[in-house]
Amino acid sequence: MTFGTRRAGALALLLAAMGGTAQAQQEAGAGTGTTGEAAVASGSHVGAYELFGGLGNQSPQLGILGEAPGMSFGIVALRRSTALGAPPTPGQLPRWEWTMDLVPLARTSPPLVSLRGTGRPCPTARLCVEPPDPRPSGVHFPSGSAFGVGITPIGVTRRFRRGTMASPFVGVNGGALYFDRHAPTTKSSRFNFTASAEVGLRIGEVGEPGLTIAYRFHHISNAGTAGENPGLASHVITLGVHRPRLAGKRRG
Repeated sequence: MTFGTRRAGALALLLAAMGGTAQAQQEAGAGTGTTGEAAVASGSHVGAYELFGGLGNQSPQLGILGEAPGMSFGIVALRRSTALGAPPTPGQLPRWEWTMDLVPLARTSPPLVSLRGTGRPCPTARLCVEPPDPRPSGVHFPSGSAFGVGITPIGVTRRFRRGTMASPFVGVNGGALYFDRHAPTTKSSRFNFTASAEVGLRIGEVGEPGLTIAYRFHHISNAGTAGENPGLASHVITLGVHRPRLAGKRRG
C-alpha cells in the first residue's frame, strides 16, 4: 500500500466518522419528534452565523500529518451552524451543531521547492524539499505565496456550559481548498483536501451577537492525487464574530 493510499484511507475514515456522528444525532432527534423547526419554542437557539479568520506560523513536521515545515497558513471563513437533535430551551445553546464553512480566502507562504527528479540529495527518505527564497523578517506571505478558496461542508461541534457567557466547544470538520498554484510544494497539487480539529470559547450572551476564539489544528494534503503528497499541518489561532439564529415562534 502506497503512502498516498494510506493517507487517502485515513482521510476517508475521518470524514466517515464525522458524518456518522452527525447522522446519529439527527436520528436521536427524529426519535423524539423534535428535529428541524417542529416544536421549536420561540427564542430557541437553532444555529448561528460566524465570520472568523486566523493565522498559523512555522508549520511543524508531524510525520504523515505534516511534512512541509516552516510554512505559514492563513484562513478567512464564513460558518453556518445548525442545531442537531432536540432543540435547546430558550437561553441555552444547542449541545450538538452541524457546521458548514465557505472559505473565500486561504493563503500559504511560498510553496517549498521539491528536489525530486533533480538529482540533488533529499534531506530524508520522505522529505525532499528546500525552502524557497528567504522571506523578509516578520513577513508571513511574501511574493509567491499561494491563494486559495474552498468549502468545508462536513463539520460537527459539541458545546458545553450552554447557558453561560463563556461556552467552551470542541469540533471536527473536513472539506477542500483550491489554490492558484501547487501547494504546499512545487510538485504537489492545486487541489487539496482539508481536515481540522478545534477547541475554543464562545463569548457573549446566549441569543445575542458575540465573539469566538479558537485553536484549530489544520491539515491539508492532496490524498495522493498528485505526484507528490506532503501534508501541511498548521497550529491556527482564530478570532471570530457570531450572530445567532433564533426560532421565531412555536410550530406544531
